[in-house]
Amino acid sequence: MPRILRSLPLVLAAAILMAPAAAHAATKTVYPTISDISPRKLAVGDKLTIKGSHFRSGKRKNSVAFYRSGKPVVFTAADTATSTRLVVTIPVKVAALLGQENGTAIPTQLRLRVIAAKMGKTWTKNSRSPVVSPLPAAPSTSAAVPLTEQQAAAIAYQSCQQVAAAAPTADGDGDGVANGSEIQYGLDPCTADTDGDGMIDGYEFWSAVDLNGAAVPYPGKRPWPNPLDPSDGGYDFDGDGLFLSQEYTLWKASGSGFPLTQYSDGTQNSGGSMAVTTVAQSYLDLDGDGNLTDDERDEDGDGLSNQVEFNYRGTQAWWAAIVWHYQPHSTVAGRIDYVEPAYGQRAFSNLDPVDGDSDGDGVPDGADDQDNDGWSNFAEMQLSRTDIGYRVHPFNPCLPDPHARTCSRWLPMGGTRFPPYDYVDASVGSTSGMPGDAIPFAWPNVTYSTWTGAGSPNHYSGSVFGPWDPSPWFTAAWDGYTGPQGP
Repeated sequence: MPRILRSLPLVLAAAILMAPAAAHAATKTVYPTISDISPRKLAVGDKLTIKGSHFRSGKRKNSVAFYRSGKPVVFTAADTATSTRLVVTIPVKVAALLGQENGTAIPTQLRLRVIAAKMGKTWTKNSRSPVVSPLPAAPSTSAAVPLTEQQAAAIAYQSCQQVAAAAPTADGDGDGVANGSEIQYGLDPCTADTDGDGMIDGYEFWSAVDLNGAAVPYPGKRPWPNPLDPSDGGYDFDGDGLFLSQEYTLWKASGSGFPLTQYSDGTQNSGGSMAVTTVAQSYLDLDGDGNLTDDERDEDGDGLSNQVEFNYRGTQAWWAAIVWHYQPHSTVAGRIDYVEPAYGQRAFSNLDPVDGDSDGDGVPDGADDQDNDGWSNFAEMQLSRTDIGYRVHPFNPCLPDPHARTCSRWLPMGGTRFPPYDYVDASVGSTSGMPGDAIPFAWPNVTYSTWTGAGSPNHYSGSVFGPWDPSPWFTAAWDGYTGPQGP
């Protein structure tokens, strides 16, 4: 059963899953395409401009693959890009693809693919493939003319290749894969990250082995982590909820090296099962099965699970996408799906899953307070609304308490009203928080209880706050009725 179904009531889980599924169904997969290149003839070290569509805008957001039949594919990151135009410098390692005549490299036509969010479907035809020439011959050591930077790099690269071939058991680039294996599988023994996707070859290679003991890399997409696929970072191969690139970030932070005893994307329990033995660990255990899988572990020790900080309640994207299965106070029959508008009066930052103190204020992220409303990140991110019994929201200081010291006293002029002042039934003027509701707002009742004294679900008495006592997690004083801002 998917983890989200084990950690939330079924009614909420169904609501959560409906929107992403519908969005996915409506989203058409797009692949980068190449329509033109210039110049058609150039040399190693020159810049190539590629025009097309569906590129990712920004520096080093795309990779370009160079291919010649019978040779390993060479990847390099594009220097800059817009959605329709990118510029890439022909790297020195492309020289390994060039043809030879009498032992000398000659100009050779190389076919291309662009890897953006997806890898292009096909290699370019000859009319859209550049002819790449080698670097000019280096001057003799006795000549007065010094080597150019590119010539020096080419000589160093060729020397590295020769050394790697002569020492197959060594690991020249320190990426966790022996030179002989890199040559055998078409990897680059002189480049730690052959496909230029930000993850070293060894991490992708050994994650693939953990997933499938017989896995070997190929120059294209395959159903496992692949040091020859620049687009694989956005997949979750072992199904623990963390993408390959996210587990790599955690692995680097752990400093565990090889073999992958921490955060392999080939197994959900890297290094073996981790039993829950403390109260603090029990809060991290999102599905309550007594074992912390990679997604539930807490690499930076801030009291928040890795998954919470990367993809779950600790991210603004999750709160923007979550579809609740009812609308508080709506009187319109059949209107049950509710997406809470964002609080747009200020900017927020997501937490850093490998930095326990993301804002550098000396307070661990779990005990800190992202929206400064007096309710800690632990209460608003790690615990679900049904766990805590309150309508928490880590990126809205007006939830669960509209009297919080940072809740805006003014509604936006002409903009979207934020909860609890957002209209859920404009025809009668009802909002998602109505006069007479318990403060702070309870959850998950559609019509909330009022403060009616002892015995009510939200009665304040000493340290009792309904079904759960969040008082140890407050970051500011709260008297149970009005909050730090006052009545």
